[in-house]
Amino acid sequence: MYRKTHYIATVAEKGAGKGLFVEILRKLLPEKRILMIRSSDLWKQILDVLCKEASRENMDIVATALRNAFRDDGVLNTPLMRKMKETDADIVVLDGLRKPEEISPIKHLGGSVVFISAKPELRFQRRKEHAEKSDERDMTFEQFVHQDDLPSNSTIRSIGETMADARIENNGTKKEFEAAIKKFLQDKNIS
Repeated sequence: MYRKTHYIATVAEKGAGKGLFVEILRKLLPEKRILMIRSSDLWKQILDVLCKEASRENMDIVATALRNAFRDDGVLNTPLMRKMKETDADIVVLDGLRKPEEISPIKHLGGSVVFISAKPELRFQRRKEHAEKSDERDMTFEQFVHQDDLPSNSTIRSIGETMADARIENNGTKKEFEAAIKKFLQDKNIS
């Protein structure tokens, strides 16, 4: 029997709700095998090889250096495509795209790009509560805003506003976010 894999890319500034998006997706579709591939995991692997801390700033340094060295803002496309094609998941969520060139693998596979947005103050509070990087736990709001302006983050909003197939606001309750995700799934015939 032929099984169609659905591909979804999430584009969002930090703290907007990419992880929660996948959590809710798993709740709404418990019978589906859902794989989340985080582009940041590849940058972390590179930092690990270099014995460097996986801070947001170090990830930005490595990402910017490799993109510049290879003159390729989609330098991770080949390994990401390989991971997406090798899975037997029903739904693959490619998390954390930051450059327009990184959108092509998802589009090539017929997938959807979802822009998840939230107000900066709300995103800052979420990052403080659920710090993922070593330099996020004690940051100030000014530092948070500065990180949004780093080269690897500066194009996120532009991608979301110009290249996304759907936009989901995450400024309200978890229940409201879940309802918006449910509507997205219905609109894209993902069940």
